[in-house]
Amino acid sequence: MTKETGINDDIGIAAGAFQDFTKHAIGAHNEFVKKYSEAYWHCRERIQIESTQLTEFFKEVSSTCSAPDQIGVLQGWIKGAKQRITEDVVYSIETAKALMNVGLQA
Repeated sequence: MTKETGINDDIGIAAGAFQDFTKHAIGAHNEFVKKYSEAYWHCRERIQIESTQLTEFFKEVSSTCSAPDQIGVLQGWIKGAKQRITEDVVYSIETAKALMNVGLQA
């Protein structure tokens, strides 16, 4: 084997390794973008839900005259808000884990 043949073999091995690395990096990037996009759309949806809930809350409070009824409306809204916040925290943790797993696989 000549020195030139050995160099060509080394270049071929390096090129193959680089192609494998590139394919893996592109796959990890695509998975990261997918997870990030899912989180983005989830947050947009949650913002829309929260703004709708808040609008409905203000309509109910303004249409109710008695203080006890207004307090009841507030308590109902707080209960729903606590549930939505809990769901958001769980979703955030799951999404963070998924994003970390994508990063660890890269």
